[in-house]
Parts: sequence; C-alpha cells; structure tokens
Amino acid sequence: MEIIILVGGFGKRLQPLTKDIPKCMVPVNGRPMLDYHLKWLSLFKIEKMVLACGYKWQEIKRHYGSRFVYSVETETLGTAGAIKMALDDVEDDEFFVLNADDITDVDLNEFRKCGSNAIALARFHSNFGIVETNGNKVVSFKEKPLLPYWASVGLYLLNKTIKSKLPDKGSIEKEVFPKIELKAYKHSGFWATVNSIKDLEEFEEAIKKGTIKI
Repeated sequence: MEIIILVGGFGKRLQPLTKDIPKCMVPVNGRPMLDYHLKWLSLFKIEKMVLACGYKWQEIKRHYGSRFVYSVETETLGTAGAIKMALDDVEDDEFFVLNADDITDVDLNEFRKCGSNAIALARFHSNFGIVETNGNKVVSFKEKPLLPYWASVGLYLLNKTIKSKLPDKGSIEKEVFPKIELKAYKHSGFWATVNSIKDLEEFEEAIKKGTIKI
C-alpha cells in the first residue's frame, strides 16, 4: 500500500503556532501532529508514504529525514494539484490519500475492500448543544449530539486513472469528486479535524481521556 499525505497547508487558523512550522508539525501533547498519523499507519503495510508538502516543508524533513518521499510544491496547487504532482512518486495502481488535518483510526484493510475510487465517511457531532422542544416547552438538552449526517474524514482510496481528471491547480473535493462515481466507506470509529486552536485543544483532551488510542 502507498499513501499520499497532504501537508501543504499554511495553517493560518492555528497561528501563531504555525508561524515557523507547518501545521502537521504543531505539537499535540508534546508530539508533532504528524506522529499520530504515523502511529496509526504503522498498523498497516504501507510501503511508501509521499508527503505532498510546501509551506515550511524543510522543518518536516529536518525532523523525519528520509522516512518520506517529499513532493514539494513551489506554489499553492490545492488538493487536486498536490495529488497530481505527488502521483509521479506513486507506483501502485491504487493508493490512499490522507488530509493531514484529519485524525482518524479507519481500518485501511477494511477500507481497501471497497476498491477505488472510494471516500471514507463518518458521522459528526454538532458544534453546539441542541435544545428539543414540544410546542413552546423545552423538553431536553443534548450537549453536542451526534448528527444524522455523514461527512468526509479526509481519507480516500483512489486509482491512478484519476490523474487525467486532476487539474494542475484546484480542489479535488470541489472540482473532481462531483464529476466521478465514488464509493462510500462508512466509518464508526474516531474522527477529528484539527483546523483551529479549539480543535487542537479538543484533540489533546480526547487523547488524554483515551477516546482515541494513538
């Protein structure tokens, strides 16, 4: 198995933590966020990890050395452009793509059984508490309940034939996925996205509580 990990974002909403390092290197309980991906990926037979990187990418290489193949963009390409460029370093017909903003414990062996092209989905919690009413009376309060909708966990299983559909610059989520047939893999385990200081604090708390075993 091979995987492209998208780590090229500027992490603007995590400033000032990302002033001198890329988002994937922001410490989470004393470890770079990327470490949590690596611990999860170590459970599977990943022969090659290609980092689609850009902003402050040298800080990643300084820390991890030759552990990765580095696909370095010199200008912002978006997720589609970054994947297209990184495909030069992918050998297998099928490969995984992971958005480094998303932390999950998806079983890649099970996900792979879907075949390409597929997207991993998970239910997500409301950002707010929910108030249930009966007429003009409050019946109950639910603190950030699980919603009856599915969201992308930022993890895909793709086939190299998709390369012809990828623009040199642009978003795979907005410009490519709506135009192709995708299979859905519904994940019932852990998923969190880290885009802000609040997200980071909640992820740290989830680790301390043992909500996710990584």
